Parts: sequence; structure tokens; C-alpha cells
Amino acid sequence: MKNGYCRGCGSVLQSEDRNKPGFIPAEARERSGPLVCQRCFRVTHYNEIGSTNPDPNLIRENITKAITLSDLLVLVVDFSDLTGSLPVWSGFLGDKPYLLVLNKIDLLPERTKTEEVTNYAASYVQHIGLKAPKAICAVSGLKEKGITALKERLQKATASGTKIAILGVSNVGKSSLVKSILNKEGADFGPTISRFPGTTMGLSNWSIFKGRNTLIDTPGLNPGDRFSDRLCTKCASLLLPERKIQQKLWGIKPGKGLIVGGLVGLESLTESEVVVISFASPELMIHRTDNSKIRALLDDQPDWLNPCCDSCRRKIEWVTETITLQPNSDLAISGLGWLSFRRETASLRMTIPSGIRWEIRPAVIGKKE
Repeated sequence: MKNGYCRGCGSVLQSEDRNKPGFIPAEARERSGPLVCQRCFRVTHYNEIGSTNPDPNLIRENITKAITLSDLLVLVVDFSDLTGSLPVWSGFLGDKPYLLVLNKIDLLPERTKTEEVTNYAASYVQHIGLKAPKAICAVSGLKEKGITALKERLQKATASGTKIAILGVSNVGKSSLVKSILNKEGADFGPTISRFPGTTMGLSNWSIFKGRNTLIDTPGLNPGDRFSDRLCTKCASLLLPERKIQQKLWGIKPGKGLIVGGLVGLESLTESEVVVISFASPELMIHRTDNSKIRALLDDQPDWLNPCCDSCRRKIEWVTETITLQPNSDLAISGLGWLSFRRETASLRMTIPSGIRWEIRPAVIGKKE
């Protein structure tokens, strides 16, 4: 039986246990062309991820191995979720040079300028204490926007024989990016892509620039503090926007508040009306209601409120914290989106599941003064 690894997810192929990564029926190994495991086959053809989950320790080992083997790193982040996709890398990069790639810019609201997001990303990197990247590129791996410019950056930054590791948290779009680069190269095969977290499970190598360089696609790191990390695969996939992020203006009067996706409650404690702009998936329900009703709605999870499944709901431990936001600042919630507060200082009581990362930061989009 020939050895090898799945060209879709990078798992080592095996035919002994269908419940473990890399399973492929023995007879399928004799087929011509690139070999893919049964899990990747079902993801591609039936949109089913199954119950095989990657080992978190093995994922970290593979990522560390890829960084060690590589001369240049490409750190892919989701600009719509900088909070959930960038700070976690502070302990991984070491002294290796890297390019920062802002993916999924096709989902940003209309009239958002590329220069605005790259400038913000540069200041955000400094704010969280990461060293500066060699360059910042804004792309859409899925729409193949900005890929040609990224390839030119890679060619200029590397010599022949250079290995380039593609890094990112799960569902940030690494595999879509690799596939877009390979498409530009004229390749007829690439990694498996899907909306499900944890699709890539091992390391896979891809030759680019006519054999001049090697891309190493890595499994997505699971930070553990995003909503997508805490929910089941099905519930997590519902939080990922497929269309442009919806930008909506809210006026929150005293005694009122917002519920975001049935997962976060925000009660206004301010004595005047608070102006808020929400930036979130258009599929995510945001509901304005009385402060007195917020906790009960979070506990009851009515059907219209984008509730999570019973299994995920039982895992939630609510915590409450009082926070203050200055004008022109954002409340960013890892894996959910962000809310921008504009006119005056706002005091809020936030109810959120324990362990979810959130932060208050300068406003990303729009006027900063």
C-alpha cells in the first residue's frame, strides 16, 4: 500500500480507521490523479464535514514545524475579525520575516478604501506588540482579488529555493488563498476549502513560480477564545459572513440595549441616547430591546434570535462586565464582529460567554476624530 498524504487537507493517508484523519478506502488508493481522504471528498461533493476533528496539539506541532522549515512567513488574517485572528500569533513568529495578508476584503462594507484598512492594520500590529511585517497586502482569496500583487511581493521577497509557510487561524481563508495563487499558476488542483473550521488538518507543499519556491499550507490554529472555537461546527459556520458585512446604525435610548446573535447582550447605562454602528454578518440577528429583557432572552434563546443548538447552549457560562467606550471607538468581539460608538462616551453592561476575547480599540472604519 503506497504512502502519501491527502492533497486536500494534508493528513497522512490511512485505510485502517475511518474515524481518524486521512482515512481513504484501500481501493481508492489505486485511482489515478491526486489522492484525497474521504473527509475532503465529502466536504467537496456533499458539504459535509463529518465528526473527525484535528488534534490541537498536533496542529500546533505542525505549525511550529512549518515555521522552522520556512524562510518567510505569510500570516493571513481576517480583517473583519482582527481581534480573533491576529493577537494569538505573538508567541509563534519569533524572528522570522513575514508578510501580513488581510484576507476577505471583499466582505468589507462598500466605500471602504484599501489604504484605510492597511494603515489601520499597521497601527494595530504595533498596538498589540507584534514586530512590523515586511509588507501588508489586502486580498480576497475567494474572489482572487489582489492575488497578482501578492505574488509579485512574494517573488521580490524570496530567492530561488525559499520555503514559504502560510499561517492563520482556522477559517481565515488560508486554503482559499493558496488555491487562488495556484490558479494563477495554472495548476488544476489545490487544497480543500469549506466554511467549516478545521478543514486543513496537516501540512501540504505546493510548488509555485515554476518550481522556484514552495508554499507550505498549514492547519488553522484554534485560539480557543473565538465564538467559532467554542461552538459546534454547524453553529460556528453560521457566524461566518458569506456576503458583505452589514453596516447598520442604531440609536440606543436610556434603559435600552442590544442583543447580538443571541450570544452577547449590551445594556446601555448612559443617561442620554447612544449612537452605535454595528458591523456583522447580514445573517446575524441584532435585536434592540429593554435592558430588563436582555438576560432572559439570552437564557431562553427563542428561535428568531439566531439561537445556538442545545449542546452549545449548555456549554455557555455567562459573565457580566461594565465597560466604558470613548467616542470613535469600537467594541470588537472575537468571531462575531464589532460595534462602533460615535458621538459620546458610552457606559455599558455587557453579558458574554466566559472566555470569549473582546477588546476596545480605535474605530476601524469612518472618521477617527
